[in-house]
Amino acid sequence: MKTLVLLFLLGTLLCVFTACETALDESLDNGNQESELYLQSRSSTKELAVPFKARMQTSQADDALSELCSFTSPADFWGLEHQVGGGNATHMGNYTIDLKFCFHVVLNEEGLPDSESGFGEFGGGDAVIEANNGDLLYSYFDEGVLVPVQDENYDYEFVTIFHITGGTGRFENASGEITNYGYVKADGSGTDHIQKGTIILN
Repeated sequence: MKTLVLLFLLGTLLCVFTACETALDESLDNGNQESELYLQSRSSTKELAVPFKARMQTSQADDALSELCSFTSPADFWGLEHQVGGGNATHMGNYTIDLKFCFHVVLNEEGLPDSESGFGEFGGGDAVIEANNGDLLYSYFDEGVLVPVQDENYDYEFVTIFHITGGTGRFENASGEITNYGYVKADGSGTDHIQKGTIILN
């Protein structure tokens, strides 16, 4: 009888240990699977923040101000400004850019720009940067205003923010922001720009 009881106890303990080991193995397997899924999830949503620093120049395209955004008088209207140019940026090299936005033209009685009455205001617009390899970077920029400056090389300066909305090639699904510092040349040949920001690649 004692032998039967002893065998029963040993059998019960063996079943308990076996069950615990199986449960532990399943728990470890599940844990490994969850870790792999977590890593895959992190990997699939990995972002790369790329610093962007650039210098560029733009000037009016041939069709600049050939269309009206709104009209009050020949001396007070908003025209569709179109500027093109190019520059050189970190992690991108040489590039070209195309800018379109509405620009406020206000002239005084002498036919000169009247900053006090609104000359130099500009609405938000669109910008397309094309890298050397043809990849495009899309963005829109905030409204702003030209501020007169006392400088022998520049008549106006301005600051605006470019908000990146995606692109093609390596810029597909890109995001980020670029601060643009603009300086309008006194000789009327165009605008110098300094840009600093971050492009987030997905």
